[in-house]
Amino acid sequence: MLPEQQQKILVYFIEEAKEHLQTLEQGLMNLQANAQDSEMVNEMFRAAHSIKGGAAMLGYDSIRRTAHRLEDCLKVVKEQPNTPVDQESEDLFLQGFEVLEELITHLEQGNLTEDIGQTAFQQAEPVFALLQQRLTGETVAVESKPAVPANFSAQVLQTLRQMLELIKQGATPERTQQVAALCGRLGTLAPGVATWQTLTQTAQKAVTNPRVPLTKMANLLLSELKQASELVQQGKAQQVAPSPTLCNLAGVDAATVRAAASTAAAPKQITIPVEPREAAKLLIANFEAAQLTALTKLLVQALKRPA
Repeated sequence: MLPEQQQKILVYFIEEAKEHLQTLEQGLMNLQANAQDSEMVNEMFRAAHSIKGGAAMLGYDSIRRTAHRLEDCLKVVKEQPNTPVDQESEDLFLQGFEVLEELITHLEQGNLTEDIGQTAFQQAEPVFALLQQRLTGETVAVESKPAVPANFSAQVLQTLRQMLELIKQGATPERTQQVAALCGRLGTLAPGVATWQTLTQTAQKAVTNPRVPLTKMANLLLSELKQASELVQQGKAQQVAPSPTLCNLAGVDAATVRAAASTAAAPKQITIPVEPREAAKLLIANFEAAQLTALTKLLVQALKRPA
């Protein structure tokens, strides 16, 4: 597609998205009352869905993911008309909407980078998690984990290409050690993601297994690492686990490895002390900046409500 055509499509998407944002804002500003208006709820749902679809088509992942989370929450209100929507739920909806609006504004101004998009979505995610919990009554644990770089998948792909080049040159003890070292390097790209650590360590063991030629495991090795990196980038690290075949090549028990990875990846929960200073210290030590921002907004909103 020519650059001129791409620009026209982008301009059309932005103009359409701004109209959808207006629909969402009008409905969310008084959602406690509008939640009983099925036509209004359907319009909001379609607006979020349209933004999601357009962003997916153009490759703006942060907008797609934020719109998708908003759409999911609106879907609960749409499909369960008796869902109680109180002031806190309305506030959470508006916070999520504001992040989506901010992303569209960045896109319109031409400065929506991967880092900005990733940071904004990470800020919105705990808000949507709390909102989903209030709407459905299900307990949602917000995971306090370090974020991976915005270009994590790209860094992994570059390392996998280096591994492939080494493997193509033929298996020698020296090249095998180089590939194993690259597996170790992959682990350093997401040091706080337990499931990724388990996978890269298992891959390293498989590579150094003298009983299995490196060329025979190459396709499996590269494929698993690539797919896992995409899951980690999408915030789905809990789904990452080495396959039974890779575990077998590494000489480790698949069930034991999966159980250890699952335990390590379980969302961290903390007990907050009553004393404000101590509570603040604990939160700062365990939460990343985006989560602290979302929590601060929720506390300010709560203080503004009449007693």
